[in-house]
Amino acid sequence: MSARPAPRKSSLAGSSPLAPPATPEPAAETRTSAPAEPTRSAPARQSARAKPKYPPKVSFYQDPEDTDRMRAALLHTLVTEGSRSLSQFIHNAVMTEVIRLERKYNNGEPFPPVGARELPQGRPMGE
Repeated sequence: MSARPAPRKSSLAGSSPLAPPATPEPAAETRTSAPAEPTRSAPARQSARAKPKYPPKVSFYQDPEDTDRMRAALLHTLVTEGSRSLSQFIHNAVMTEVIRLERKYNNGEPFPPVGARELPQGRPMGE
């Protein structure tokens, strides 16, 4: 028996069809004196990082009858409204309400961000 030959390495290995090819930077002598790039804010730095495959999961409580209505609305409007999943449907509905509230109470500007554990926890009193 003869030994199996090692597989050949493709010239495309390690390249991405989505990312443009890296261009070499000009040498230090040929650079013009340009102002330094301003420092980015925290949200801009986060967007520069690699995005996770799936966004974080968010859950909420809902009456089963309302859940059935939500699923029915999604199913019967898939083609006409464009939501491709229940998550996308819920996201679009929530963000529509967020935009309405920002316009009404904050001159259309986003409210300051609030972390997951910064909201009141537990059942509201009286429920």
